[in-house]
Amino acid sequence: MRYFLWLMGFFAVYCGFLYNDFMSLPLYLWKSCYQKENGMMKDPDCVYPFGIDPTWYGAAKEINFINSLKMKVSVILGVSHMLLGQMNKGLNALYFGNRLDFVHEFIP
Repeated sequence: MRYFLWLMGFFAVYCGFLYNDFMSLPLYLWKSCYQKENGMMKDPDCVYPFGIDPTWYGAAKEINFINSLKMKVSVILGVSHMLLGQMNKGLNALYFGNRLDFVHEFIP
């Protein structure tokens, strides 16, 4: 039980950081991988644990880029959430022996 609560707390903090980065005021936790002067990459192996490059904040096309990113992320999360629900429905129908639910609700 303690492990589950610790895991829930970790993911709550992680989702809070993601929400803050995408929907609110961004945090500058990591340095940018790009040079502001010419837009070239400093290090080709640079990776962020989450979030986007801080160079985008204040850029001329910031609104277009971030709104496009938000839309793509919301579609991916929505589709994965629906697939998870469908898989749970199918597994529950198999577990409880409801062939009618499995054939007429899960398969279509």
